[in-house]
Amino acid sequence: MKKIYFLMVFFAVCFCVLMSNVNNSNVNADAKCEVSFHFDGLQAIAFGDSKRVSDGILDVHHHSPLIEVKEIKGGKETIIRTIKADELKGKVLNVDVPNNQQQPKRYYSLDMSKDTQDFRWCLDIENDLFQKQLYLKDNFFAKIHFNTGMFYAERLTENKYQFVAGTKVHNFKREIGRPNGRMQLSKGQNLVINGLDKAMTLTYQPGVSYSVDITNLPTKDMMNMDHFAFYYDLVKTDVPKYMPMMVKKASFAPHPMVCESIIFGKSFIK
Repeated sequence: MKKIYFLMVFFAVCFCVLMSNVNNSNVNADAKCEVSFHFDGLQAIAFGDSKRVSDGILDVHHHSPLIEVKEIKGGKETIIRTIKADELKGKVLNVDVPNNQQQPKRYYSLDMSKDTQDFRWCLDIENDLFQKQLYLKDNFFAKIHFNTGMFYAERLTENKYQFVAGTKVHNFKREIGRPNGRMQLSKGQNLVINGLDKAMTLTYQPGVSYSVDITNLPTKDMMNMDHFAFYYDLVKTDVPKYMPMMVKKASFAPHPMVCESIIFGKSFIK
């Protein structure tokens, strides 16, 4: 009987510990508040300044910059602010979490082939294609400086890409991800976007997340598909104009890399 009693006590203790861990996990999940930034369209995201990451939105014809801010609660998305091109033109925005001393970082896993969020999946035109700084001109439609955050890759292309300039074929050959920035807010913290006519504050709320979509996509009347060439107009250094091409087109017509945001790992934006 004693053995049975001790076994019953042992299983009761294990059950209590298990339920405690589950409850703590649920509390932590409910308390989480994340702000994520998604980049789509012609944007040069520069990592040459160790103290901040800068997004230069390209100023090219037939492209319309837009920022859309959403609040996400219980799986439901609500647009809380839309910033159109006329409000963005010529602006320099700063994204900051006051009293947060952490500088921006890039997420690197032990093995990028097993982790599609590894930042190295993003296309770094300076490191991946040319292995040198290309020096960016300062003629952007608008600029956004991120003073904090962890940067990842997301939404890998379904197919591999290579880069071709005339008869030259670069040895780059892999899938490409889009850049994605994330900031975790703790209780009492806010994320502030300054530089607009009216500052925007995203406040910590347990169980609430925010998504900020920054886009610079072509209008419907844009017929030219060589959008990647606009990046070469942006750099001061003369280099071969490598253009992206799918290695092998899949039967299900994957999303082409025509107008993606790319990384400048060595350059900075003023």
